[in-house]
Amino acid sequence: MPAHAAAVVHAPTAACGTATQATVAAVDATVAEHIYANELAGREVSFDIANVAGAADLRKAVAAGDAAATLKAVTRIVYHPAWHIVRLRVFDAAGKLLADFGGPYVIAPVAGALKSGPRTIGRFLMSVQDDVGETKLETRFVGNPIAIYVSGALVAQRYATFPPALPRGSSLTIGGARYLVVSQTFKAFPTGTLVEVLLVPPPVSALQRLSCQLVRAHEFGRVAIQLAALATDLAHQYPGYAATVATYTGADVFIRAGSRLLGTSGGAGPAKPPTSGTIVYMGSTWLVFSFQALPPARIYLLIPPS
Repeated sequence: MPAHAAAVVHAPTAACGTATQATVAAVDATVAEHIYANELAGREVSFDIANVAGAADLRKAVAAGDAAATLKAVTRIVYHPAWHIVRLRVFDAAGKLLADFGGPYVIAPVAGALKSGPRTIGRFLMSVQDDVGETKLETRFVGNPIAIYVSGALVAQRYATFPPALPRGSSLTIGGARYLVVSQTFKAFPTGTLVEVLLVPPPVSALQRLSCQLVRAHEFGRVAIQLAALATDLAHQYPGYAATVATYTGADVFIRAGSRLLGTSGGAGPAKPPTSGTIVYMGSTWLVFSFQALPPARIYLLIPPS
């Protein structure tokens, strides 16, 4: 079979049953990891690093070792209406802290250098997201209750009232529902770590009757559907939407109206993908999830089976 060819194969039929909640949790954890990764190295991060490094008033103040002028420049940058920098720390070439401005609980610190020609005159540490903003992204894209703990203490929460101390068990009962606890450790600002806790609700019985592979595909698809609902003009944003879904899920995304390719996260994709199931494409096996947000266009996700 040529490398570009695709063949549909039958998906497993054994019910996922008691493993359903854990299967959904693994997908939600993957999306949360991608959200965090984008706060470290997304397009907005690169844009803001360039803005900080190129700020003439900041470089002048740092070169002079002027702490007051550095703080003034840092404050201007953090409050800039077109940039999204929530905290910025600046050091001189010797490592002395000149200014630190922004929110107290911040995630995903990113480092950069300040230069005058080829000479490094200082360094900075910045972030484009605070802990509250991180919880808002997760609830918009995935929808799980979420909390963030720093040094074991609750600092941000959304969609549920969490305990004040970091939960240690694998489950948590809130409002009579038993949630599966997913804990992930990420970098805090300026140093150390924080713990992000997701609560995955018990699955509906219909989902439990699917195979675990189909449950996995369904959960990634649910995130893609949520992202489609957030688009203000999806019909004119298919390429950007495909790239966004790929960024936050890791899936390959193709949007087709019959034989026409309207958007892609990369490449043309299989010419005639199934609407669901499993496909062998480019030498690998993929799970397929698809839906029609705006008929006749159909959005296809090709998802690694594990």
